[in-house]
Amino acid sequence: MTETATAPAATEPSSAATVEEPFDREDIKEFSSDDVEAGRNICRMLSIFFFYTVIVMGLSTYVTYRWVFGD
Repeated sequence: MTETATAPAATEPSSAATVEEPFDREDIKEFSSDDVEAGRNICRMLSIFFFYTVIVMGLSTYVTYRWVFGD
């Protein structure tokens, strides 16, 4: 069985001409501003979690040092 390429009929509309944008420009700007806000919030949360980790690491190091060497 052989496959042959056939050209679309002249009466069929071009698929590129019938594609509509799913969102208008205002929606895209709103999505962009929402993404920026989400990125800032994620950065803030990661910074807080890192700071928390450093504090807990320091505290556990101090407690371990006191437990091992005891004053």
